[in-house]
Parts: sequence; structure tokens; C-alpha cells
Amino acid sequence: MFLEMGLLKLIIVPSLVAVVAFLAYTHLVPTPKPDFPRDGWFGTGMKRADDTKITPFKVAVPDAVLEDLKNRVASTRISHEVLEDANSFEYGFNANYLKKVLDHWQTKYDWRKQEVILNSWPQFITEVEGVKVHYYHAKPDAKKYKKVVPLLLVHGWPGNVFEFYKMLPMLLDPVAHKVASTHDIAFEVIAPSIPGYGFSESPKKTGFSQLAAARVFRKLMERVGHKKFYMQGGDWGSIVTSQLARMYPESALGLHLNMASASPTSIKGLFYAVVGSIIPQHVFKHSHHHDYSTLDILTKVMLPESGYMHIQATKPDTVGTGLNDSPAGLAAYILEKFSTWTNGEYRKLPDGGLTKKFTLDELLTIVTIYWTQVNVHEFINKCIDQILHQGNIVASQRFYKECFTDPYNFPLTNIDEMREMQCSFSHYISVPTAHAQFPNELFDKQPAEIIATGMNLTSQVVMPDGGHFAAFEHPSDLAKHLFSFVGGLEKKK
Repeated sequence: MFLEMGLLKLIIVPSLVAVVAFLAYTHLVPTPKPDFPRDGWFGTGMKRADDTKITPFKVAVPDAVLEDLKNRVASTRISHEVLEDANSFEYGFNANYLKKVLDHWQTKYDWRKQEVILNSWPQFITEVEGVKVHYYHAKPDAKKYKKVVPLLLVHGWPGNVFEFYKMLPMLLDPVAHKVASTHDIAFEVIAPSIPGYGFSESPKKTGFSQLAAARVFRKLMERVGHKKFYMQGGDWGSIVTSQLARMYPESALGLHLNMASASPTSIKGLFYAVVGSIIPQHVFKHSHHHDYSTLDILTKVMLPESGYMHIQATKPDTVGTGLNDSPAGLAAYILEKFSTWTNGEYRKLPDGGLTKKFTLDELLTIVTIYWTQVNVHEFINKCIDQILHQGNIVASQRFYKECFTDPYNFPLTNIDEMREMQCSFSHYISVPTAHAQFPNELFDKQPAEIIATGMNLTSQVVMPDGGHFAAFEHPSDLAKHLFSFVGGLEKKK
């Protein structure tokens, strides 16, 4: 015990000294004005003008692709046995339960029914920076509401736009779905698939980071007629929308997050993080944060649950090759996250608690979208039966590598370049921001006092229940807080 504490001190104390020195340097020396790249090209070949045409789109996976999927599931080899004393998800996806999931996928799951849901709202494809971007563009009945405001809604990993299928109707008609009591506001929703996810095309060149996605989505919003808009996101969606708010504050009317990415990047923030870890009940107002501990976050969350991040941020193509060739492997890899990230305690259960909050059909639709993603260019230019099935789990994983290799995110070559971090994640967000914090969200434990040092936090609410996939698990709670936040801002105009 004493040896472990000594080792921790050897690690933590020098780290704190280094962080303090870095923060002192970056705050005593004038910080360069943010200067983000304002354009990019991620299509094939040399850069050219984008084709700005907007093309209607419907999900229609060829029968041959579905038949191939069913055959691959049927021929799956699961030869490893569950450990006798670990019949749970603590070693990863339980092989016994995986067999049940695969049986459901092969014999009971109906993709065509899911296609009907996916095609419930208008979808389109347009080219931005060389990439065909898929997006939903759903408008409410303007006669029913006093004001309709635009909302950019961005998903994360390992999800996709299907995560929003329960919340989207609430945003279009909040009174009918009992997430608002007045007809003051409804949302015009633009929900894109991040390039490399869903039914968007995958980037063909390196460098498509969260900053690039933010820039692409701002161009998309302008193309559909909105120079100013509200934003909502979780997981990567929270990073992309936050980066958009940093880069283009003039475009953002307000930012709503269900995963606030905030770290102590100022002296004040560092004070809250360090002192708050020692005496949290005397530093943080909300009782939910009275057991806050940066050490617990590191040892109980980041170390046990970040292995996926490391491999995806370093060798995404290696792990992705196997997943893109095996539907069983893909399902295990993705759905294990829907277990643990929904509630960390679910890892102790034989079935991972997967159907406590979701149905197998819902979960398998997320996975099937990764498996059946098609060549969007061919969709537009050829007969549906000629479409090439590609799958896009590899592209979605590359998004992690692009994050950690983007020099505007982590410029670690030398101390002067490190100061440029002030131009990205560390740059203050001046846009009014609200945070819906769900108690079982593993990657969102920060108290309001720390978050407020990095963004203009006007509201934080701790929800009674829920985890990482808020829109998928608790759409009503998320929508209510979003309407409350936006309604308050609109009343001030």
C-alpha cells in the first residue's frame, strides 16, 4: 500500500509541477490569436470546386449485401469459452451472450423495418470539401409554433445518426411529445453523418480531424440556409460542436452538450481540479461532485476503459480490418461500449445489461449501419443494384488518429508549439453553453466550476439517470433541457 502511494506521488507530483509550469508560461506570455485552417480537401485527386448540388437520399441496402451479412453471421466461429468465474462483461463481450445476439441478428432482426425508420425524415447528400456528406434535414410545422430555430445535431462513436431517432420527433413537435409546455419554439433539425460514419462518404486523405468536421458542418449549415444556429452534441459530437464554437463563434447561437470536454487548462481550472480532488465538498456546489477525484477518474475510468482509444488513435486500420470483415467481431466491439458506457456496473452482468435500456433491434441497427455503409458516389451515379458495399468502421476509427495527430489539437514538438494549444481545445468558448450531465457517463465527471473555466457555461443540470448515449437512452430528458436552454436564450433577444 505504502509502495503504491509512493509510486503515485512520484508520478503525480512531477506531473503537477510540469502542468503548473506550462500553464504559467502559456498565460504569462501573450497567446497568438487563433488561426485555424479555413478550408480543406478530403476528396479523391487534386482539389477542385465542390459540387454544391443537394441530392435527396434514401437508405436502400441491396438484397445481396443483406444476404451476405446473414451468411457471414451464420458461419461465425466462436470457439473461446467464458471463464468459469467470470461470466460477465469484465473481460469484454461475453461469448455466451454474443451467440444469442448473433442468433437474433440472423433469425429475428428485420433490416427492412429499420430502413422505414431511417427513411422517416428527409435525407440529402451534398459535397463539402470533396466529401459527400449525408444529413437529415427535418422541419416542423411552422404554423404550430411561434418560432422555428435551426439546430445542428451531431452524433459520436460508436453510434451514428440513428441514435437520434427517438429524440428527433420531440425536437420537431415538442408539445405533442411533452418535452415543452408551450408553442414558443420548435427546431429545424440538421443532423449530418460525420464523414466516415453512417451514410456519409469516408475521407480519402489524412487530416480529417474534429476541427475539419466542424468547418465542414459550418459550410453545410450555410449551404442549407443558416449562417447562425444552435448546436447539440455528445461524444465526438460534443467535440465537433465545441470546436465549431471556438472557430466560428459568430455562427453559434448557443451550444448544448451532454459530454462537456473540459480540462484544467488555466491556473484557476488547475486549482479547482487539484484542491477539488482533496476537499471536493468544500469546492464544488453540487452534491453529485462531492466525491470528485481526478485520481479516481484516471484509475477507475480512463485506464480500464481507454484501451480502444489508444489502438484507434495509433493503428486504426489494423483493428478495423478484422471488424470490417467479421460482423460478429463488429457487433462485439461496438455493443460492448453500449453496455459499459451506459452504466459501468453493467460489466458485471452476463448479458452486459444491454437490453435494460435498449432493444436488440435498436442496437443491431447501429451495428448494421456500420456494416452496410455503401459507396455514396455510386449511389448517386449508378443503379442501386450496382452499389459497392464497403463498411466504414475503419474510417470511423481513423477519426481518433486524426484527433491526436492534428497539430492544432496536440502540437507537442516544442514549448512554443505547445502554446498553440490555446488555439484549439484550450481556447475559451465564449458562446453561451449548457451542459446536461448524466450520472453514469464515464467520460463526463467534471463539475461546473472546472467546465466554466473553459467555456461560457450558463447552465449545468445533473440528470437523475443515464449514461453516455443520452439521446438514445433518455431522449425526453435531453430534449427538455435543450428546449429550456434555447428558450431562455431566445427570450433574452
